Amino acid sequence: MALRRNRRQYEQLSDFDRGRIIGLREAGWSNRRIGRHLGRSDMVVARCWQQWITEGRVYRRGGSGRPRNTNDHEDRAIRRVATSAPTTSLASIQRHLPPSRHPVPSRETIRRQLTEVGLRSRRPLRRLPLTPHHRQCRLDFADLGQLGV
Repeated sequence: MALRRNRRQYEQLSDFDRGRIIGLREAGWSNRRIGRHLGRSDMVVARCWQQWITEGRVYRRGGSGRPRNTNDHEDRAIRRVATSAPTTSLASIQRHLPPSRHPVPSRETIRRQLTEVGLRSRRPLRRLPLTPHHRQCRLDFADLGQLGV
């Protein structure tokens, strides 16, 4: 279990952190000291250093997963529509996308893209919130009704 967690930590290292690990190791720091400094396990540091020694690289190879359905241009268009009108539905975002050579991205693809950049769906307001002045006017009206005026 610990080995799996360390492997996951290693995969989550950014390229910048990998470069820092190599630089600090070349400066004479120990794996444990680097791990404490970066908030990582010393095994993560050792694995990164070992990859540098044996393969001469510290970057991750590209994954063999499914290719993305949208390109960068479409991703930017999705974000632009979602931020310009936060209460738009996924279907309306889908309609506003520029025509492309791909099939129209599904609503799930659009939802994933928005989640990836930290945007969540928002529901439109059912009614406008009352201002402090409106609240006071309503209270005054209710008090008049209790007095029988």
